[in-house]
Amino acid sequence: MFPNIEHGLMKGRYNMKSKIAIGAVLLTAFSIILSGCNLPIGPGSNANPGAYYTQAAETIVAQLTYSVIETYVEQKTQEALVTSTPLPTFTPAATDTPTPEPTATNTPVPPTNTPIPIPCNAIQFVADVTVDDGETMSPNESFYKIWRLKNVGTCTWTKDYDLVFVSGDRMDGDKEVPLTYNVAPGNTIDVAVYLTAPDKKGVFQGFWMLRSGNGYRFGFGPYADQAFWVKINVKKSAPSEYDTPFSFYSNYCLAEWSNADQVLPCPGNSSSDAGSVIYVKKPYIEKGGQDDEPALWVRPQQKKNGKIIAEFPPILIQDGDVLTATLGCMKDATKCDVDFRIDYRIVGEDSQNLGVWNEVYDKSVTRIEEDLSFLKDEKVIFYFTVHANGSATGDDAFWMVPQIK
Repeated sequence: MFPNIEHGLMKGRYNMKSKIAIGAVLLTAFSIILSGCNLPIGPGSNANPGAYYTQAAETIVAQLTYSVIETYVEQKTQEALVTSTPLPTFTPAATDTPTPEPTATNTPVPPTNTPIPIPCNAIQFVADVTVDDGETMSPNESFYKIWRLKNVGTCTWTKDYDLVFVSGDRMDGDKEVPLTYNVAPGNTIDVAVYLTAPDKKGVFQGFWMLRSGNGYRFGFGPYADQAFWVKINVKKSAPSEYDTPFSFYSNYCLAEWSNADQVLPCPGNSSSDAGSVIYVKKPYIEKGGQDDEPALWVRPQQKKNGKIIAEFPPILIQDGDVLTATLGCMKDATKCDVDFRIDYRIVGEDSQNLGVWNEVYDKSVTRIEEDLSFLKDEKVIFYFTVHANGSATGDDAFWMVPQIK
């Protein structure tokens, strides 16, 4: 089991035997030499020759004895070392437990969205101020389409910019309409075009964009390349008379709108000095905040004592019909001072006044309810008038939900 140790012991025994044998051989050889040699004895010496032999032999024996003892002591010392020194215990080398390699985890790296640079010219569509998508029109009906747009680019839109027709149904509108004022980034503008519904039934849609002074067309969307549009549904011609209930606000363009000098387009353009009417779904009014009922926003002709008048087609009145509306000034129209007036005319007769109501900007509104039973079975034409008291500047007023019910 321990070959090196056994080999050492055997080697020690062998060396001792060898030394004893060698010693015997040397002693025999030495005796022969002495017997064959005539050792000189000094003159006058009393020495006995035998004594020399004896002395030599003793010397050799002593040296051999010392050598044997030395060898024996060395052997015993080795045995003692082997006995007293504990044998090394075989300990298997520690096996290095391999440290597991970290498992590569494919952690998804979120894609880096490269931001799209803000272009010089870009639009954010805000609202259809007039004519909602799919709004019903009569054949050959004229109207203003107004979009509210916000400048979300980095360049100012100047008066060199135009509203331009791109594709679809142009509806007799101008191919280009210049902007009326500059629009800095972050500001909005109402852009309008005067259109006429086709003379046939169907759905018609026209696409429009803005164009910069150097001829670059742009719109809305991530790349400012999407057009905005107007879409109408043309149905059969309007009847010569209407029954009740009747909504003046949803049929407001059935009326002919005018000032003292001319007929006005419907819907109108709020920036026109000739006066205008615009349908507003949720108007901001003087009473505070935004109302959730629709209204007709009207501005009289912008001159002293200017006015705007609507003449509606004949309506057949029934017993129990009531004309209702809420009257007031628009939010922030602090200079508003107008008279609301409703007149009526039975077909074939002269006009009569139904009522007059004054409105100023005082954060209150007027609610009217007029019984029409006295007009039962009559075909009646109604006139709605808003008249400025003095200067018409800032006279932004509204008819809220005017109707016969």
